[in-house]
Amino acid sequence: MSSSTDTAGATARGVRGSPCVLVITPTLGQSRFLDQTVASVSAQAVPTLHLLAAPARCLQSLRDRYPGVTVVPDHGPEGGVYGAINAALAAAAVISDWDWFTYINDDDVLLPGCSAALQRHLQSAGADAVLYGDVTAIDRRGQAIALVTTERDPAWFPALLQQGISPLMQQGMLVSRRVVARLGSFDTRYRLCADLDFWLRAYVAGARFCYHPLAVAQFRVHHGQLSSDTALTEWEQAAIVQHLLPQPVSLGRMQLARWRYRLCNLPRYLARARRRGLKTSYELLRHGT
Repeated sequence: MSSSTDTAGATARGVRGSPCVLVITPTLGQSRFLDQTVASVSAQAVPTLHLLAAPARCLQSLRDRYPGVTVVPDHGPEGGVYGAINAALAAAAVISDWDWFTYINDDDVLLPGCSAALQRHLQSAGADAVLYGDVTAIDRRGQAIALVTTERDPAWFPALLQQGISPLMQQGMLVSRRVVARLGSFDTRYRLCADLDFWLRAYVAGARFCYHPLAVAQFRVHHGQLSSDTALTEWEQAAIVQHLLPQPVSLGRMQLARWRYRLCNLPRYLARARRRGLKTSYELLRHGT
C-alpha cells in the first residue's frame, strides 16, 4: 500500500465521534470535472476517506494532483468501472475506521445533503441501512435540468422495477459497512447496471432502505458518457430484476405503483419539460441533454 493510502487512513482513524464515509471514484484521470468531484467530497461535513481508482499510468500524476486523496490501481480496462470500484473496496478493507460507503463518478458531484442525510439518519435509527435522497440532473455546464424522479417508499420498488422503472439513483446513496460486507463486490458482468444489482441484492436480503428528502448529489448528463447506451442499460436492468425479483407483482399493484410514482414526481416531470422539452430520462441520456 502506498504512503498516500497510509496518510489517508491515518486521517480517517484520527477523527472520532462522527462516522467516516468511504467515497470511491473510478477514473481514467481525463475528466475535466474531476476537480469538482474531489472538491465536493472534501467539502462534506462528515469525515471522508476518498479513494480514486485509476489506471497504473495515472497513479503518480493523480497523487501529485490530489495529495489529500488516496489513489489506488484499478483492475485494468477489462474490469471497467465496477472493477475499479472493486479494486478500491479491496484496498479500503485494510483501513478499519470507515462506516459508510458510496461511490461517485468523476463527472458527478456530492452535495452537502449527503452528509446531512447521514447525520439525520443516525439521530433516529441504527447504522445498518441504505440511505438515499434526491439527485439533480445537470448539464455539462453545471446547470440544473431537474430533480431525478424518485420513489420515496421502498415497498414499491419491486412493482416499479418489474415495469422497467428505476426507482432511485445511485449518486449520493450511502451503504453501511455491514451491508457492504454482506454484499461483497460489484458484479462486473454488468457494464452499466452493477450498481442496481448491488443495491437490489441488499434490498432482497432485507436491508432497510431510508429515503431522506435532501439534495444529496448531482448527476451530470453529457455526450459520450457510458450511460448514454440506454439499450444496454435497459437490457441489463431487465436481467437483474428477473434474477433478483422473479416473483411477479400483480397487475393491479403495478398499475397503482406507476400512477402513484407519476403523481408524486409530477413537479419533476414539469420542471424537466420546461427546461428540456417533452423528453424522457432515457432520451436525455442518449442525446446528452
